[in-house]
Amino acid sequence: MKALDILVAGGGIGGLTAARALHRAGHHVTVAERSPHHSTTGAGIVLASNALHILAALDVDLSEHGHPLPSFDLVDADGAVLQRIRPQRPAGHGEPSRSLARSSLHAVLHDHLPGEVRFLAGRAVASVRDTGRAVEVGFTGDGAVHSYDAVVGADGLRSTVREQLTGPLPLRYSGTTCWRGITDNAGFTNALESWGPGTRIGAVPLPGRKLYYYLVTTAPRRAPEPGWPDGFRRAFAHHRGEPARLLDILTEAPPLHHDLEELDTPVWGSGRILLLGDAAHAITPNQGQGAAMAIEDAYALALCLAPGTDGALERYRTLRHRRVRRMQLASRRIGKISHWQSRPARALRDTALRRLPPFAAQNQYRALVEPALALLRKP
Repeated sequence: MKALDILVAGGGIGGLTAARALHRAGHHVTVAERSPHHSTTGAGIVLASNALHILAALDVDLSEHGHPLPSFDLVDADGAVLQRIRPQRPAGHGEPSRSLARSSLHAVLHDHLPGEVRFLAGRAVASVRDTGRAVEVGFTGDGAVHSYDAVVGADGLRSTVREQLTGPLPLRYSGTTCWRGITDNAGFTNALESWGPGTRIGAVPLPGRKLYYYLVTTAPRRAPEPGWPDGFRRAFAHHRGEPARLLDILTEAPPLHHDLEELDTPVWGSGRILLLGDAAHAITPNQGQGAAMAIEDAYALALCLAPGTDGALERYRTLRHRRVRRMQLASRRIGKISHWQSRPARALRDTALRRLPPFAAQNQYRALVEPALALLRKP
């Protein structure tokens, strides 16, 4: 195998994982990150078993950096359990899931970058051009042209690299907007999500007696934010029981607010320019699989570049498209169902969830995890 000179555009979770995977495969890797500082933003994250398997294969150990989540409760607006999801641990395949602050995950991945990987902080990609023999790259504030054997676009939902290939693509708005943050944990012992009429509340324990939370509501794009605290209390007034307690313990408005947007369909790249994570297939967070898909992408991309750049894009698309597209469409469906507002529709949904047999949830979990295990078995 010939060692390639590869630029990874973007130093987030997917980009750092790709840099590690590509270096382990024997390539020369440069990471260009537009931010001049290591990321300290973001709220919390839950990594399911599929992501943990991939990271473990790359010798990234999160056992000291996360909170184990043996189960997850889906509850109705009154706080009654609709479904208690207890992913069974596959023999020899580690924990089902783990929660941690996004900044902690980013720091762990950055600390695991090999010294040979060149990290360019404060360097944003301005242009990319595939000449057929190499990819010419221009950086903002730098008049020089830099040449690489391949470029990996890991620069997020509003990817500059993707826009160089496709032009501006309209983002698909989910019809929902989300507030997130981290606060002190005042007694939440289990991860939960509450479904109300057109709203959701989520709470996930983190290490250090912290709590990751999110509040989601149906709203027009760029709708005005409700006032704090009374506007939020009115917006989520249908939630009772333990989920409603979240609003009682918050001492300030959530720090992060985003309309939930995604790409309509995946875009994998062109020629020697390959995309991963949100740059390729931004997914609504309704299954908590956005970062996990980027981590899987990173591992797959290293496999697909092993024989060289010729045919790498098609190998990569073949390996990832069906898996990611299923995840993308399933997340859309969950987003719609979870925000049903009519009382009869919600009653029907809640009854169906209560009656779902345990083996059905286990089958869903296996469908989540087994493709990642199959990816790890590929030569």
